Amino acid sequence: MKKWVRSGLVWAGILYIITMGFFPIIDHEGFNLEKLLLGLPLWAVVGLIIGYLFEKKPRRKKIIKP
Repeated sequence: MKKWVRSGLVWAGILYIITMGFFPIIDHEGFNLEKLLLGLPLWAVVGLIIGYLFEKKPRRKKIIKP
């Protein structure tokens, strides 16, 4: 598995748990199965985009001055 895909799926999982789990608990809302299932592909795509952008950005080399 590519590094950016793994990173993106980790981000997707974290964001999914926060938005679909913690926020409804904090707002005293009930869990809706339809909402939970629709959130899976949404956060998977968002997580993969985040993983791609974070891993594919050009990295600057540090210049060490003597």
